[in-house]
Amino acid sequence: MDTEVVQSVARYAEEVMGSEGFRYVSAVVANCKMLAVELESQALEEEQPFAIDTDALVVAAYLHDISTVAHGFHEHQLKSAEMALEFLRELDVPEPQLQTVEQALLTHTTALPAEERTGALTEGQILYDADKLGRLSGLAVVTSLIEFGARYPNRAVTGEVLAAILRHVEERFIELYQSLYTAPARELAREKFHRTLAFLDGVIEHLSDSTPV
Repeated sequence: MDTEVVQSVARYAEEVMGSEGFRYVSAVVANCKMLAVELESQALEEEQPFAIDTDALVVAAYLHDISTVAHGFHEHQLKSAEMALEFLRELDVPEPQLQTVEQALLTHTTALPAEERTGALTEGQILYDADKLGRLSGLAVVTSLIEFGARYPNRAVTGEVLAAILRHVEERFIELYQSLYTAPARELAREKFHRTLAFLDGVIEHLSDSTPV
């Protein structure tokens, strides 16, 4: 894919999402690039073919959340794919790469069970991992608590309630970590993941049922 196309895509993503949204998207792009390099190196060592279109992967990473500003996150992969194809066709991107980008966008929110993970790794699976890496850190705990506060502004938060929230967050963290498709993604996430779990376990252990927060 032409370098100018990738640059145009990056500018478009920034225009649509604004500086804060683009900052997150850029982190996902960086994760995609790191994972692609690691996976290609691994394939070379094992003398296996590497069939990932890295340019299409990067383009999909820039565009994977573009619909969320106007339409929210509910099934955003569908609208983001629609918007992405419309923009990329204006840039005369070849049809095979359009299809690769579209499939990456449509599948990047889906975690297949281990028993269904057959066949070659796809761009969508790498994008899934890159997107989830940012959610396996302590910052995600803070985000979860803020979301709870916004959803239930009048609910008293006792130590018992907070412990229950944190247990739910912990369960979600474990599910996310286990859902990652690639070994490089699990390796990148491992230290932050275990550090966050240790933090959550410590807080939950010391919370008293009678302690108001």
